[in-house]
Amino acid sequence: MVSLHSRVNAPNQSIAVEYDLSSGREQSTIRSMATIDIWIQLENHPWDVCPNWPVDRSEAEGAVPVGPLKQVFMRSPVTGKSRLATVRTPIAKDALLLRRYTAEWKAPDDRKVNPWDLNEIDPTDTGTMGTIPGAIIECNVGDTLQIHFRNLDTRTKNIPAPWEAAGSGELLPAAARAHSLHAHGLTFPSKYDGAYPLSPPDPEQLITTQERNQWIAIGVTGRYKQGDRVPAGGTFTYTWEARGPASAGVWSYHDHSICDMENVGLGAIGMIVVHNPVDKENEVQITADRLPGGSWIASPLDDVWVPAEAIKIGLLQSQLASLVYPSESAHRSAKTRARRDKKGPAADHIIRLSEFDVELDKNYKFWNSIRVPVYRKPADQALFLLLFHELPGVGACINGRKYLGNAPTLVAGPKTRMRFGILGMGEMFHTFHIHGHRWVITGPSGKTPSTIEQSSQIEAASQFQDTTLLGPGSSFAFTIEEGKGLMRPDPPLGEWHMHCHVPMHMMEGMVGSLLVINGGEAATPLPVGRGCPLRVAEPAPPYQPQVKTWRIRITPTSFDPGELEIEEGDFVEWINTDREGVHSVRAKNGDFESNPLDPGKIWGCFFFKAGTYDYNCKFHKHEWWYDRGGYNLTPYIRVKPKSGSGGSSPAPPPSAATTTHDVAITSTGFSPSSVTIKAGDTVRWTNQDTTTHDAMADDHASWGSPNLPPGKVWSHIFAQSGTFGYHCHIHPEMTGTIHVNP
Repeated sequence: MVSLHSRVNAPNQSIAVEYDLSSGREQSTIRSMATIDIWIQLENHPWDVCPNWPVDRSEAEGAVPVGPLKQVFMRSPVTGKSRLATVRTPIAKDALLLRRYTAEWKAPDDRKVNPWDLNEIDPTDTGTMGTIPGAIIECNVGDTLQIHFRNLDTRTKNIPAPWEAAGSGELLPAAARAHSLHAHGLTFPSKYDGAYPLSPPDPEQLITTQERNQWIAIGVTGRYKQGDRVPAGGTFTYTWEARGPASAGVWSYHDHSICDMENVGLGAIGMIVVHNPVDKENEVQITADRLPGGSWIASPLDDVWVPAEAIKIGLLQSQLASLVYPSESAHRSAKTRARRDKKGPAADHIIRLSEFDVELDKNYKFWNSIRVPVYRKPADQALFLLLFHELPGVGACINGRKYLGNAPTLVAGPKTRMRFGILGMGEMFHTFHIHGHRWVITGPSGKTPSTIEQSSQIEAASQFQDTTLLGPGSSFAFTIEEGKGLMRPDPPLGEWHMHCHVPMHMMEGMVGSLLVINGGEAATPLPVGRGCPLRVAEPAPPYQPQVKTWRIRITPTSFDPGELEIEEGDFVEWINTDREGVHSVRAKNGDFESNPLDPGKIWGCFFFKAGTYDYNCKFHKHEWWYDRGGYNLTPYIRVKPKSGSGGSSPAPPPSAATTTHDVAITSTGFSPSSVTIKAGDTVRWTNQDTTTHDAMADDHASWGSPNLPPGKVWSHIFAQSGTFGYHCHIHPEMTGTIHVNP
């Protein structure tokens, strides 16, 4: 039952005991148990959560493609292959990828997490150099896993320039780059637990001369390695056992070393799939013939070269001048077909004309054939693995991607048996939901511990579900037979939403899909939608009647208008109309600053004092062209004395002056937890913890911050008097109170 994800060595014959619940008798069967060696290396690489265009199919109608936001340097540490890559939505730091290798870490052995994922891109040296989640570990009940782990973390204190390799600056401290592997759901002694600081030294693993200095750098001065603190440049072998049917299912493995929370948040997590061959009702076996094109890294799409025989199509001279070579995939598909069919398009005669890959005749005058991408025929069995988690600076993700069109689009057929493995990790609780489908979570049978732990998980353990709750570190698996039964659409063909049903997470991009096809259809663009119209300006606070509100649009390159003249007491709001970029508003003198504004978000403030306020975006430098002077200026707001005031600056009602009160968010709560202010004052929360928090009104409606990663700041003006309780929605035990006096 073990799939090609794993390498099997030296199988041994063992007796497996199962219980026939109908007769109450034990049944002994001979089964081949195996020792499986898997080689994993931790590496740090840039990671793009939205590599595909459109970024979000849900809101892509009418969107204009934009160029990548950043260039990053990619280097594979073992092969030495390197290149400059362009990324659209990179995470704030290098991701930590648990990458699969061949024996002795001689060469990368990358595989896609879901080969039938339409959106998952090349994980090899020519692509992402790894995956999130990391290398998938598969075995059967009764197998032993030997996980050979090498830590090659080369992160530096400063982010390298685009042309510099990772690790080209001053390295992070050795303790910050120590890592480990900790497995859920398997059996092992404490020395293989990988959980800092509890794992003892392993007397079977001597520290070699080559690794001695690395282990000393993290405080290991003895003779033996410790699996909970493997230093950069160090190695460790973990032995885990899938001992009996009680290990069957989908589990996580992840870093549990000194800086485990940050490291897991950067992607240092993988998935373990333990198959139970006895469970004929739910299990799948992924063999080569069930992979797209027989490959772990191929696409669900294939290329068909259609001869242009019906009509002779020529080229204009101007078209010849604009011809450029197509993607490498077009040449590769031509060569593949030539090898397979002993004929096909000539790779050196393929060019890209507008949106088409075309094979020209030998004189480059007429079309011979045109490439049409089509869907491969889906397999009869598929294993779909999904990780619901967060990444720094970008928020909620599925398998390291965000939004419909980048998050997984899983391709299945109308009769595919689909085995889903769902894992949650991070700070948030999620739900898993697929439109049009239902399932039952199965569990063990029996009434005594011995019968329960030896039974297959075939008994219904839940009600019929189409949405299942998922917490950090939890996982579950279920099977849907697309070709039969009542818990599926009828007919099942079509694309079905697959997402977290927490509204905030769904809007943040935790949305993928399940695409059910026959195979052979032309792979034309999938449906796109349009975003909800931008909301109107929020009403002025109750204590400020007849307030004049001004709006400034934030575009990819400017604030519009770049100059604005208002009066004291007016309210200015900024709206981010850039569909792709995050922006902010920050005064040069520090008088006001917004939190980061995602596309469509609005932020505003009052201006009570006359003067000129220069401001800009802290992420981008925006300027506007001053026609009368003939030069660029940074945006500014000029505040005049209020009409009829005689030049004096009126105080904001109802208080004489406004004050900003600071509240720190720490690991122990809000500090101070109770604040007394005046109406019109501002409370500013700063996340000083190492994990994400927020500040949410107890009524969940009147006000609330977005998720605040470490170091982020958010402010709110309290216009009315009263007592307002609030809490962290992520950690409800953290509470606070704002007392607002008139």
